[in-house]
Amino acid sequence: MVFMRAPLLILLALTISCVPQVEGNGDADDLVRKYEEWLKAQSGPPQRGVGTPQSPQDVVFDSDLRAAPERGLSRVHLKNSPEHAYYVYEGQSSRLIDPLFFDGLATVMVSIGRWGYIDESGRFAIEPIFHRANDFDGGVATAQIGDSGWVLLDKSGSMKALDPSVASVRGFSAGLAAFSTGRGRSGYIDRTGAISIPAGFAVARPFCVDGTAAVRVGSRWGIIDVHGGFVVRPEYQEIHCFSEGLAAAKRGKWGFIDKAGTFVVPPQFDGAGDFSEGLASFESGTLQHAVYGFIDRKGSAVVPPKYARIYPFKFGIAKAGTTRTDWRIYPLSYLVPADPYYTSWAYIDRHGKIVATVGRTK
Repeated sequence: MVFMRAPLLILLALTISCVPQVEGNGDADDLVRKYEEWLKAQSGPPQRGVGTPQSPQDVVFDSDLRAAPERGLSRVHLKNSPEHAYYVYEGQSSRLIDPLFFDGLATVMVSIGRWGYIDESGRFAIEPIFHRANDFDGGVATAQIGDSGWVLLDKSGSMKALDPSVASVRGFSAGLAAFSTGRGRSGYIDRTGAISIPAGFAVARPFCVDGTAAVRVGSRWGIIDVHGGFVVRPEYQEIHCFSEGLAAAKRGKWGFIDKAGTFVVPPQFDGAGDFSEGLASFESGTLQHAVYGFIDRKGSAVVPPKYARIYPFKFGIAKAGTTRTDWRIYPLSYLVPADPYYTSWAYIDRHGKIVATVGRTK
């Protein structure tokens, strides 16, 4: 749940968060580890292992070069498993970290550029015949065969063609999947493959955990419910999901609205995150020189904007980047570690006091 100007996107499928070496007392150490476990879980369901190799000889490396050698990580596939079903091999503990599984299946791509689904043994449950494939949710998934032709897929591999107007479709959330007609119109299908909410929007985002979704009509964003009715009228330049009853919305600057669409925190920030434990992150400055802090529900800054990167509060603490470094460029065979742009982190309490620190080396 990284704080960003745009709505939150969590992309941790092939990034590995190292366990921090915390400088602090024992209680702080336990709290930080609990926090890091929660943060990692925000990327999706817990990862499930597909087996532990007895030795490096049990895996096939993609390249003679090892990915991220300073951390002992390499992209590999298991011998006698589907060709090019990639995993991440952590050499020090001989541990495989697999793709994220949803409903017991994970999407993988084979060398010919086709996608299929493997089960937790690493074998193909659904053969790799798809040009694109979304994760399973509630027993169904959406996938594309050829340059067009999207289908609804169940876990047995049975397929049902979607409406020909569907040019692209995302995965399911709250029982609905956002689709686009390819002509600047978007709507939602349900788990039967039927169009549940007609393509009446310029952009339709996936549904949030509270059963609402952000949509754009013309150049303005609003929020709808699962029936397609507007909860918040499309009157904003940008908008986030609701969190703890408030949603970050942009009208010139960012502020926070209630479910009536009324600003309860006036637009005044250069960027805004979501509320967690009564506090929300906010941004000050330009994108290249932005700093971040936290506000309460009244909009008062309880943690001044001075951090290079920031994560939400949980268990009474938040993770904040204290040192910004340059972009790091790796060869294509390398796995880019999580959070590569920051070398020093602090864990702060609700008053901004540092309770623990962790350092990373360049």
